[in-house]
Amino acid sequence: MKRALIAAASSLALLSVWPSQAFSQDNDNTLCRVRKPGVEKFRKQAVADGYDNVETYLLDSDFRSPSKKIPWSETKVLEDPVVGSTVGVLDRNYIPNGSRIHTAWYRDIIIATGLEIHPQLGVTRIYEYDVMMIPAGDSYFVLRGCNGRFPVSEELTEALRGQIPGKNIFIKLYAEGFGGGVLTTIGEGTVAEWKKVYANWSKTDQVLPEELGF
Repeated sequence: MKRALIAAASSLALLSVWPSQAFSQDNDNTLCRVRKPGVEKFRKQAVADGYDNVETYLLDSDFRSPSKKIPWSETKVLEDPVVGSTVGVLDRNYIPNGSRIHTAWYRDIIIATGLEIHPQLGVTRIYEYDVMMIPAGDSYFVLRGCNGRFPVSEELTEALRGQIPGKNIFIKLYAEGFGGGVLTTIGEGTVAEWKKVYANWSKTDQVLPEELGF
């Protein structure tokens, strides 16, 4: 029961990607920045033009009762009652009742978190990856992020849209304290949805990835 609750909470946390304070050591290669305590005000997220025919998924469950109907591998307008709406597709790779990796592919940010479960040892670890590698033909992208969040660029969206539909792809993830990188598969359904999520991509003029934190 405990493992089920942890997994469900991890799924819900993956959907909560909004502005807040990030307290971390400054590093030009990541999204982490030194922040002083304070109060900030942001304009709510709004969906980019061209997604009128995309269904809305309302994030209306709190941490005590995580949703059991998360729309994996489907492009949705994800509507948060606090901070507004964004377009994205959610993916998971998992061992039943065991370890799992969740990724969220939004127009302006990518999220990657891992849950490592060792039932025999009674050990559970949650990882927020800070390096992601994505193949692109005879090259690969290296995304450097913070707290499991990664920025998106125009060149990257072109590569994501250009992946071969109907095929899984591997990505590689690194987290502090994890050791070597881990390979994980992004399902063919999610890969196909990248064409929708990143269609006619342009950088948002709303909240920047650097303003995203915990």
